Amino acid sequence: MRVRFILITLGLLYASTLFAQNSTDAFTISSNTNKTGMLVLSGWALTNFVYGGYGWAKHNDSRKYFGQMNVMWNVVNAGIAGFALYQHFTTDFSILSSQEMLSKHSQTMNLYLINAGLDVLYAAGGWYMIRASLKNEKYSDLLKGYGQSVILQASFLFTFDLAMYFIQLNNSSNFNIPLQSFALGVNGISFTIAF
Repeated sequence: MRVRFILITLGLLYASTLFAQNSTDAFTISSNTNKTGMLVLSGWALTNFVYGGYGWAKHNDSRKYFGQMNVMWNVVNAGIAGFALYQHFTTDFSILSSQEMLSKHSQTMNLYLINAGLDVLYAAGGWYMIRASLKNEKYSDLLKGYGQSVILQASFLFTFDLAMYFIQLNNSSNFNIPLQSFALGVNGISFTIAF
C-alpha cells in the first residue's frame, strides 16, 4: 500500500513538474508573440502619425480629414500597444501558476477574436460615413475622409487581429498537459501520463 502511494505521489509530482515547465515555455512563446504583435501595431501607429499628419497639414479636402482620422485613431493604437508592451516588460511571469498562464493565453486569444468582430463593425461605420457624405454637402469632405480612414484602420486591424488569433491558436498546442486524466474514485486514484 505504501509503495503504491509513493509511486502515485512521485508520478503526480513528475507530471506537475512537466506541466509547469511546458506551461512556462508555452507562455513565454505566447507572450513573445504578443510583444511582436504590439511592436507591429506600434509601427503601424507611427506610420499613420507621419503620413496622417502630413495629409492633415497639406490638404484642404477629404484627404485632410482622412489624415486627421488616421492620426486620431492611432493615438488609441499607440496607447494599446504601449500599455501591452509596458505590461510585458514589467510583469514577473514566473510567479504565475500554470493554470494562470493558460488562462491568460486563452483570454488574449479571445480578445483578438472579439476585436476582429468589432473591426467589421468599424468598417461598416466607415462605409456608412462615406454613404452619408454623398447626401451632406456641408460635411461631405469630413464624412468621406473619416469614412475612408475608418475603413482603412478597420481593415488593417481585422487582418492583424485575425492573424494574431490564429498564431496564438497555433501556440495553444504548446500548452500540452502531460496529466491527461486524473480521477478519484471508489477504488482509489487513477491517472495517466502522456509522453
